[in-house]
Amino acid sequence: MKRLNFFYLLTLLFFIIAIVTAIFQEKSLFLSIIDSLFIIGITYVAAGSLLYIFQKGFFNGIVYALKRFRNSTKQGKYISQFDDLDETKEAHEEYGVKRSFSITRSVLIVGSITLLLSIALSYLLYT
Repeated sequence: MKRLNFFYLLTLLFFIIAIVTAIFQEKSLFLSIIDSLFIIGITYVAAGSLLYIFQKGFFNGIVYALKRFRNSTKQGKYISQFDDLDETKEAHEEYGVKRSFSITRSVLIVGSITLLLSIALSYLLYT
């Protein structure tokens, strides 16, 4: 719960910084706010999407294949004797490892709302 409160406070701080910087820019205030909201929204959506992809274990298969490839070469076998990076498990054990991030849903929701808000405001500005 502390992470979510910190996240919302950080998001509010980003919005305040965006509005303050929009006030001091030379172009129109409305356009500057739209630009700032779009940048914040697209950043949050990208970060939330990456967290979601990691959470679902998309890269586990890639990491497993790279570990297997490293052990298939002569140099890789020699190097793997000196580090514990290559404790390659069976495929069903390796694919089961998933990470859970509690903030993923919040980042995606706030980013999507901000992105849609900036798109709607830009539509109102240019029509």
